[in-house]
Amino acid sequence: MTRIFVVDDDPYIAQLITGYLRKEQYEVTAFGHGRDLVEQVHAEHPDCLILDIMLPGIDGLTLLTELRTFTEMPIIIISARGEEVDRLNGLELGCNDFLSKPFNPRELVARVKSMLRLIRSSRIAVGGETGVIEQVGVAGNASAAPSIAYIKAGNVQLSEEFRRVNVQGQELSLTGREFELLLFLAQHLDRPFSREQLIQQVWNYDFFGEVRVVDDLVKRIRKKLSQQHSTLTIDTVWGFGYKAAVHTS
Repeated sequence: MTRIFVVDDDPYIAQLITGYLRKEQYEVTAFGHGRDLVEQVHAEHPDCLILDIMLPGIDGLTLLTELRTFTEMPIIIISARGEEVDRLNGLELGCNDFLSKPFNPRELVARVKSMLRLIRSSRIAVGGETGVIEQVGVAGNASAAPSIAYIKAGNVQLSEEFRRVNVQGQELSLTGREFELLLFLAQHLDRPFSREQLIQQVWNYDFFGEVRVVDDLVKRIRKKLSQQHSTLTIDTVWGFGYKAAVHTS
């Protein structure tokens, strides 16, 4: 049975969400705070998490940051604050969706179903030009360590395994979502994608929020790449979306 964790310090909201999810035959565990959440996620491996921002003790965004160091399970943020900065912070830190209170519990259930359905389905391969993939091992001793695949695009090297980006040998600091967007575009050099396509590929589910969140991420990535003199850029495809390209001059 699919297991879902609900974290909200409002007993009424926690009970409301739990009731609607259980009607859909989900196994639900509710928490009134986040103190033991990380340990419980490690121990029980839930399939989805619904997380309030305003919690006693440890707030939801801090918990989200810690959870994303070891799990990619779908996480939906719910918040009474609803400010744009909270939504953007949540998305950048790795949540999959954001709902402002008050919300329709049936809509929340629909979003949970959509995410779980798409995550369990096979990913559809996306064609197009890709960055060069190199295998890097230990020189002179092939058995000393497994080879690691890097994507090389211009003077930028991306490691999906270690979630690192290096520009001319210098590590580039990116948030989780910034890394995922840059990695996906680098894997499909010169192929344009609409904002909706990028959300489906990077967020990995049917997105219900504002697609312009992609613009904000692209702006941040561009600034960081430019500061390191990267030859890999994210270009605007006017009237459509974005693409990654290498510019050597």
